[in-house]
Amino acid sequence: MATLTARAHLIRERIMGQVRDSGTVPTVAELRTEFGLPDDEMRSALRDLEGAICVAVQDDEHAGSSVFQDEPLADPQPPLGEIVYARPFAAFANHYRVTVDGTQRWFAECAVEACAISGQFPGAEVVVDSVCRQTGAPIHLVGRDGILVDFEPRTLRVHLGYPVREMPHRVVGWCDYNSFFASEDAARQWQDQHPEIHGITRAPEHMAALITESLGKGRLGHDYQPRFSMTNMVRNGPRFGLTRESPSGIPLPDPFWLPTPKMLVEWRRHGLGNFIRVGL
Repeated sequence: MATLTARAHLIRERIMGQVRDSGTVPTVAELRTEFGLPDDEMRSALRDLEGAICVAVQDDEHAGSSVFQDEPLADPQPPLGEIVYARPFAAFANHYRVTVDGTQRWFAECAVEACAISGQFPGAEVVVDSVCRQTGAPIHLVGRDGILVDFEPRTLRVHLGYPVREMPHRVVGWCDYNSFFASEDAARQWQDQHPEIHGITRAPEHMAALITESLGKGRLGHDYQPRFSMTNMVRNGPRFGLTRESPSGIPLPDPFWLPTPKMLVEWRRHGLGNFIRVGL
């Protein structure tokens, strides 16, 4: 597995420090100036950070868009080439409002990350307010240290639109359909209206545990690089929402979550490197 360079770690630390402090991210021009790098070297470092699921740089499809997940935005999404996600944060105001100890200045990138975003603020009470994608009903979550303490409504579901194998083609767009629904019925109504999206729904507790105990583990550290333990994934598959029941009620791995050889080839072909560590 490839290792992020010391420079890439410093760039990530600079980005995350600002977003945790103010809810904003530096522009690419600001980063170039601060690190004394030409544009091609900065772009290469950011691409490596994309491959390590640390940031996402805005693409043509979403650049300057006035909507996000069907919700209108007060200000458009970032322009092409700028940082749009400093994961798990969005670099633009949206309908995943994050409040920390009574102060609201942050926004999550999607419903999945919103379930565990409290892990970015150790010891603080973190509230996420959002809306149901189908009904517009209010959604309210309370978390602490990556653990989901409470949420309303109790029927809340998290919808994921694209399987993991689609990620090489959707570094930005993978979040487009990761939304909250007030109930399974609301999610089914939306899915019936959008048959082209072959998604799944999971409980918010599933997503909080999955992020906190896998992808989000170590995110506060300077040398963060995602590492997935296969033992952890297999042992906790049902608790992480990674399984589906067979007709006989036995939990089996859900293909929605499984990478494929083609995905790994496409990941490298798109210049995203080999920065995701997988071990026992």
